[in-house]
Amino acid sequence: MIDLILLAAGPARRFGQERLLGEAGGAPLYRRAFEAARQAADAMMGLRVLVVTAKGVLDAPIREFGFNKVVVPENRTLSASVAAGARAARSGASRCFLPCDHTGFNGDLLTGFLQGYILSGRTLGRTRCGGQEGQPTVFAPFLLPGLLALEGDADGSALFRGRENLTFYYDVPAEALREGFGGQGEASGENH
Repeated sequence: MIDLILLAAGPARRFGQERLLGEAGGAPLYRRAFEAARQAADAMMGLRVLVVTAKGVLDAPIREFGFNKVVVPENRTLSASVAAGARAARSGASRCFLPCDHTGFNGDLLTGFLQGYILSGRTLGRTRCGGQEGQPTVFAPFLLPGLLALEGDADGSALFRGRENLTFYYDVPAEALREGFGGQGEASGENH
């Protein structure tokens, strides 16, 4: 069981409302992550999607896509958003985090990543391209205390250190790891 947590809040320098709602390829920046999440949820029985954002932000799209909203106060750190999403997830669920500014990560890649993680039986999962590791990331339920203990702009990457042999890696094109307005993403992920 996995809960997919879309991060659409956090420090203003990362997710100021203008950037989150700004255009990327003719649609608001958050929309590609929402579409990828909806496609993955449709393909995977039991996948629940949570959106962590500020009060009054993205209410209509969250309803339109059938997601669940988790409210965090404005201008909180990234770790506060991660903790809020982690707490809101179902007991016993692995927690997958995808920032809403990763426009290159499409539904095929997300579904492949999540299915590969499940089949791997590993504790952690993350995407990579060559030597560059990125998001989304996924954490087994027993790592919840580590997610709740994060501070500042920490996103959970530190929890991977020393656990490389417990990590499922999903290889993706470089565009899939890009933030912002440039990535388009191709469905060509491979698991290892």
